[in-house]
Amino acid sequence: MSIKETVKIFGYGIKEAASKRSTYPYPDKPLPIQKRSRGMLSLDLENCIGCELCFKICPSDAIRMQKLDSKEAGFHTNARSEAPSIDFNKCIFCGLCSEICPPKVLHHTHKYDISTDNRVELIYTPFQLKDAYEKLVKPFESEYDIIKFQKAGTPPASTSKPLETDNTDGKKEKGPGV
Repeated sequence: MSIKETVKIFGYGIKEAASKRSTYPYPDKPLPIQKRSRGMLSLDLENCIGCELCFKICPSDAIRMQKLDSKEAGFHTNARSEAPSIDFNKCIFCGLCSEICPPKVLHHTHKYDISTDNRVELIYTPFQLKDAYEKLVKPFESEYDIIKFQKAGTPPASTSKPLETDNTDGKKEKGPGV
């Protein structure tokens, strides 16, 4: 290396040191999540019909169909008594499985930090996917319906009466559009 190149590299280093940090302090501060991000998958197991379309379309072979025992499930299982299990070691988070699912029971969550020391922990059974659905998707479904309702001005198809919200002074108000 010539002296001119060394001085140029040194100048670049000083300029970068004086500028703002270009990396994100991830472990200390969580990353911001984009609206359409595709994180870990979850499954609404009670409504899964066991059609195997997610299994057939998966380009990385991350989805396998697993037999379900109705006693273990605790509810009426689908006609085929099977549901998808997902190996997140192989999953490329492409979203094809959630797009092709006829009853729309596979959902991407915003949970992206699923790393672990043990590869076996990244193979999720249908019941683990169901737990993820109940913790990460189901609580926000009603909020999503309310937001759609407020934007459109018409009640969702599932509700026949207007939504009521508590006001700050304790009085109940009718939802917008009513």
